[in-house]
Amino acid sequence: MRKSVIAAVLGAALVLGGCTAQTGAAAVVDGQAISTVTLDRTTRELGELFTVDARGVLTMLIISPSYLAEASANGVAKSRDEARAYLAGLVSADPGSDTDVSRFSEATLDLVRFDMAVRALSQLPEAQEIGARVQEHLAGLDVEVNPRFGEFSAQTTAIAPVIPDWLVQPATA
Repeated sequence: MRKSVIAAVLGAALVLGGCTAQTGAAAVVDGQAISTVTLDRTTRELGELFTVDARGVLTMLIISPSYLAEASANGVAKSRDEARAYLAGLVSADPGSDTDVSRFSEATLDLVRFDMAVRALSQLPEAQEIGARVQEHLAGLDVEVNPRFGEFSAQTTAIAPVIPDWLVQPATA
């Protein structure tokens, strides 16, 4: 009896844990996992300063490397230290904030760098060509998102929620 209970619990954990190729992954992008731990921490840290949700943060974690590579190639990339200084400026402008950006993770700082890169790239004369290159790169990514977060679309650069077909939908009037 005990073995069957353990087997049932393990089976349920595997089903509910998601169907990504790597255990504990919120997403896998070209074979590189974005862990749920990284997602949770980054969402929490950014949430101290901005209004964010896990799905939006996961989207940014998926697409940011493409933008950061273009920013670097075009000479407008920012460092993590610059991102930290930017965040520290935001905190100092809010007298009620006690956020300590010095403890923010590299992933969080990379998303701030991503935001800075998008703004810098949009100011370049060849911004449209750069945008097309980034979009083409995103379309070529092999992205597998844990179903609990949704499904990634390179076309819309967003993660849309997915309702499993095994869930019964409420009847419409």
